[in-house]
Amino acid sequence: MQQISCPQCGAPVSFKSAASVMAVCGSCRSTLVKDADSVSRIGEMSELVEDYSPIQIGSVGKYAEKRFDVVGRIQLRYPDGFWNEWYIWFDDGTDGWLSDASGQYTVTLTRPPGREMSALPAFKDIKPGTPFKLDGQVFMASDRRVCRSVGGQGELPMMATGEWEAKVADFRALDLFLTLDYSDSDVPEIYVGKAVDIGIMETGSLREDDRFDNSLVKFRGQIRALECPSCGAPVSFPVAVAAHIVCPSCRAAFDCNGDTVKAVEKHVKVGSFVTTINLSEEATIGGDTYTVIGLLKCEDPDPEEPSDWIEYLLYSRKAGFIWLVESDEGWDLVKVCDRWPTFVTDARYQWGGTTFDKLYDYTSRVAVALGAFNWRVKQGDRTSITDFGKGQRKLTRETTADEMGWSSSTPATPAMLAEWFKRPELASKASGQPRESNATTVLAKPALIATFATLFFNFDVLFSSAILSVILGLVFLWMPVYVAHMYNKKGI
Repeated sequence: MQQISCPQCGAPVSFKSAASVMAVCGSCRSTLVKDADSVSRIGEMSELVEDYSPIQIGSVGKYAEKRFDVVGRIQLRYPDGFWNEWYIWFDDGTDGWLSDASGQYTVTLTRPPGREMSALPAFKDIKPGTPFKLDGQVFMASDRRVCRSVGGQGELPMMATGEWEAKVADFRALDLFLTLDYSDSDVPEIYVGKAVDIGIMETGSLREDDRFDNSLVKFRGQIRALECPSCGAPVSFPVAVAAHIVCPSCRAAFDCNGDTVKAVEKHVKVGSFVTTINLSEEATIGGDTYTVIGLLKCEDPDPEEPSDWIEYLLYSRKAGFIWLVESDEGWDLVKVCDRWPTFVTDARYQWGGTTFDKLYDYTSRVAVALGAFNWRVKQGDRTSITDFGKGQRKLTRETTADEMGWSSSTPATPAMLAEWFKRPELASKASGQPRESNATTVLAKPALIATFATLFFNFDVLFSSAILSVILGLVFLWMPVYVAHMYNKKGI
């Protein structure tokens, strides 16, 4: 470890990593560049946005049976939010990155370039869902972002001063992560790793609640009430987790990524509507306490079969985010997939040991957004959705212009809702009809068309003894639909 005195203020500055080329003085924010045995000051680094991450410089963890120290951090911001990249230094002299975004963590390590370099896609050609094969594993592009550094801390292996811009594309396969970083060149650097949880960190090295500077906010994720800057109405949100707030009273939208709340959209006039669950209600699900922090009224604009539904965003300090979705078909409990499904065919995926078949494609358009969200959501946002099903279980793939994700869902009964929210009256509310499986819906439509055709072309025998052959034919025609329906009722 190399330790020097800051040329600007004289405070001690350490270089623990041999790969570090710059460091940010913790006292005066001076950016110091290391060149051989000398260090020079080239300016000041912007202040970090306080996000109350439990990780800090000096935190210690373990990944792939190797101990590491957190020695630096950069914050990267894109139009819909921001996240941390913590620079980590392993005991064996290697380095890597620990990504921290809304309580989801990933460790990635540099992968030396190989024969695949000639097959690497251009940044502009990457779209959500784009496949890329590396080391025999097929990855799917999950997002592509152009972002900028808004602040730095500690040691970094690159020059990240001023308006430093990053161009990165992330890919997923099961719990594996792949990042192609085009920040410095059209030929990207390659990073590979896995999704992890905060359990890889030594608890005693994490940031303690009482070490946060803001005396009004003692810890990340605590539900606080904010007065809407537009109308003064109270708005509840989880501190340093919500990135975007829409006032339930006046519909004005605000960015709350920093220390102040900034208006980003004027109030939007929408019609009134009634929800079964209200913002700020609490529920106990699976032993964890959740608060309803946001809700979306979504609609499918299909002119032939329009539909709408309500999505409730619930947050728990311990367990993170889940969704409850209320539609004419009933209720679903939805969780984001940390481990992605395995591609079989375009119409079939495997996940958790189960094969899911394609159900349907549709579009979700945000008609109303109220409350707090961990990304920027706007009225009119569109998402292309594909549902895959197995019995009553469902996988959902959501795709936008820059991002793709997967979630899993299971039905929730009115009795479950009554127990979770401690509201007995919810148990008596109608929950819609059980949804049919893919096999039922796929077989029923052609069977119905064939029935009309059979009756039309055999109209002359309907009133003769030959009608028995027509009836027998219709029985055989509808038998597969009946069998599929019975399997669906049993959840097979």
